[in-house]
Amino acid sequence: MKQDETDRFMNKTLLASVLLSALFSSTTFAAEELSTENSAYIPSEPLVLEPVVATPENGLSPIEDEVPKFDDTMHYFVGLTGGMADMSFSLVHTDKDKNAISPSSPDASGFAGADIGFYTAGGNGRVYYSYQKMSGESEFENKKIADTDVTLHLLSADYIFLADKAINPFVGAHVGYMIAETTSEQYGSYKQSNPVLGIQAGVAWRISDHLTTEIGARQTSSQRKKQTDWAGSKGEDIVYPNTQSDLKSITTFYMSANYRF
Repeated sequence: MKQDETDRFMNKTLLASVLLSALFSSTTFAAEELSTENSAYIPSEPLVLEPVVATPENGLSPIEDEVPKFDDTMHYFVGLTGGMADMSFSLVHTDKDKNAISPSSPDASGFAGADIGFYTAGGNGRVYYSYQKMSGESEFENKKIADTDVTLHLLSADYIFLADKAINPFVGAHVGYMIAETTSEQYGSYKQSNPVLGIQAGVAWRISDHLTTEIGARQTSSQRKKQTDWAGSKGEDIVYPNTQSDLKSITTFYMSANYRF
């Protein structure tokens, strides 16, 4: 009896040993397979992104080169300008019965001109001379009563913002001299000559290294100190000198094109 129990115990022990040995062998085999797979996989080198340098050889151009830049030297330029001019003009005539007649200011009319000057090094400023010519008609009771022709000689200086960009806002000031001649078949003629002061502002667009277009506005004020009577002319329809006029200011809205050397 004891021998049978001992045999059964030994058989159970042997069976358990076999099962444990098989389990251990399978676990060891799986571990070896996993280790073999991991050792067979060698990761590639890390991906590194390198910038592409734009050079003439690869046919690429830097983005900053797409915007024409000013260099560190002075450049001369010439330009043509034109637009609309609005004159603030007063004319008062007193007839022989001491009745005051005051025609309206001339209507807004076109003007044309030319500029010549230079850009400073780096393109942040410019200084230039402007010649402008304009004219206007004054009316009274829907009839033309006087013609006014104006010539402006201006010396301007502008400060240019965002000089390294294609679009450049600017502001500036100017001084100069104005010659205005008003003629009337009824009142005679008068020439007004005096200094002027003013300001201007606008936006320029640099199309290329040499060509620039711009739009802007300019306010020019007369620095006249006093008025004098017109020089009348004799004739049946001419009223003798009791006429005074004053061109107080000129506002212009313009477009221009400049060529930079």
